[in-house]
Amino acid sequence: MKQKEAYIEIAQRYIASAKQHQSQGINIQEVIGFLAYHALESIAVAIIIHFKSSIPMNHETKLRMFLSLCKKNLADSVNVKNLAALIIRVEKNGYRSKFLYPEFQGKNNYKSPQEQTTLPEAGLLVRDVDRIINQIINLI
Repeated sequence: MKQKEAYIEIAQRYIASAKQHQSQGINIQEVIGFLAYHALESIAVAIIIHFKSSIPMNHETKLRMFLSLCKKNLADSVNVKNLAALIIRVEKNGYRSKFLYPEFQGKNNYKSPQEQTTLPEAGLLVRDVDRIINQIINLI
């Protein structure tokens, strides 16, 4: 399997797993959210590879490069406004960190990942990432 195909497969498997969690009532919002986030970042890397760019290590840089490459090369087929709104929401809310790590609240007090997000937020992320993956999958 080539590198791009590996990332496409990861994106598909992670978003499928997030949707399966939802359909089976496994309501662990930070897990569902992270699965969707990782699917988004994986399809982003597939696009970066497809357009022969080197993969940045920084998570936000990957998502911004993904958006830039879609604007430049796929604007006729991908809803770039929705993609931009999704990436802004992910970055503004700090979802990656919220899904993975306790958040310091002060004086040895932390908020766990499950307390930092809601099931509806995770569900919205799944829906939006799934749409983006479906728009891109047959283009590359």
